[in-house]
Amino acid sequence: MKCLRFWIPVLAVLLLLCSCASTSSSDSTRFSLSRSGGTESEIGMLVGNVSYGVGFYFPSTSDILDISLLKTDSVTGLISEISHQRIRNLLNFPIQFTVRYDKADILDTDTCTLIVTLLVDDSVKAQGITLLQRTESGFAEASLSIISV
Repeated sequence: MKCLRFWIPVLAVLLLLCSCASTSSSDSTRFSLSRSGGTESEIGMLVGNVSYGVGFYFPSTSDILDISLLKTDSVTGLISEISHQRIRNLLNFPIQFTVRYDKADILDTDTCTLIVTLLVDDSVKAQGITLLQRTESGFAEASLSIISV
């Protein structure tokens, strides 16, 4: 039941983003350093920081920050994960992160979203979502706050 409480709001927000965005994508849910044709792909890096929206929070050793980079296909409305990162042993907020991804997985017309979840003993404590801004070299630095759920 706790799992549904986590996914229902996330899916609702993503569906809203899909209806507003014009994007396109290829289906790729795995991160790889080389393409199937043998040529190397260019690796992109998304950097940013996460704050905890309610103020001070002192993580325990079991807390995990889960970061997902998603893209949305404007034609089909399909959402796929481009990259995923888990940060363990959190010291304090704000937390800085770097997510690596294969640039070939993202087309110029794709809309990309970052979803961050704070897990405490495998249950969702806080979440945040942001629409990423594009730059010529990839994405602008992402800064978001997570709030308790």
